[in-house]
Amino acid sequence: MIKTLREDFRLAMAILLSSCAILAIAPLAIVRALTGEWLLAALDTAIVLGMGLILYTTLRRGRSTAANLASAGFYTLAALGMTYLNPQPMIYWVYPVAVANFFVLSLRQAIAINVLIMLALTPLAGHFAQQLEFVDMLVSLALVCAFAGVFSWKTEDQRQQLENLAHIDPLTGIGNRRKLFSSLDSQKGKLQQSSNAAVLLMDIDHFKAINDQLGHEAGDNTLQTLTVLLQGRLRAGSDEVFRYGGEEFLILLNNTDLQGACNVAEHLRLTIEEQLEVTASFGCAAYQHGESWDEWIARADQALYEAKRAGRNCVRPAFNTTG
Repeated sequence: MIKTLREDFRLAMAILLSSCAILAIAPLAIVRALTGEWLLAALDTAIVLGMGLILYTTLRRGRSTAANLASAGFYTLAALGMTYLNPQPMIYWVYPVAVANFFVLSLRQAIAINVLIMLALTPLAGHFAQQLEFVDMLVSLALVCAFAGVFSWKTEDQRQQLENLAHIDPLTGIGNRRKLFSSLDSQKGKLQQSSNAAVLLMDIDHFKAINDQLGHEAGDNTLQTLTVLLQGRLRAGSDEVFRYGGEEFLILLNNTDLQGACNVAEHLRLTIEEQLEVTASFGCAAYQHGESWDEWIARADQALYEAKRAGRNCVRPAFNTTG
């Protein structure tokens, strides 16, 4: 859970805001009940229970766009409801709600909801002694939204840049090993249900000789050209290619059995030999229900070892280890 929260900023913010709302509003519900403000106490209690349900659902199922919209819609309507019941003191609850929207929702969604908030507040102008006071409040709310929006946008932009640096191989522009395991984790449910996927682990034969004889720039160019070739021969939107390390690449084939994976590997092997004037060895492994990602890839790695031991420039399958 801690790892997930560190990697998903909006999920962490949703959990933090829900927790803070519960801790801040629950005591107010008790105080208002004790002082006889039953309507506000009931509304506070409803908010606490609602935020508690949102927190529980988020912790159990993770973040989703629908869940975030439901959460933002709930606490926004709750704040507006409290404001309409008692405008003068309660209107200031709109400020944290407007700021929270920028960190829970996308920028466009937050702007849209906050504009609706400001429109919903306009009928309350008559509750202020001076109209200018109400206008000042709306202007200050708009400024708070503007600053929060810019901060949220820059934060998300920087987070995306850092994520790209952490998950994208700078030389080839494809996913690295970290991206591979992130992609596998995101497809965990689908893979465990269908068990119909395969990995190809490939290694450029004698790659060290290319670096030693032609220079590292030639080696880098070979890796980049190979990446383009692999991407052009795979199914867009289904298959994925990752740089696994050095001159090793891992290809994830969805909806593919072992025989299909071997056919793809053989086609790639011949294409690489013809177009790049280098050779490559392949190990293929189909996913077995219940095995870990490391075990799956380890079987492909063992098959790759067998391909190298057989003289390189060939394809070797890893047969299932279960009956």
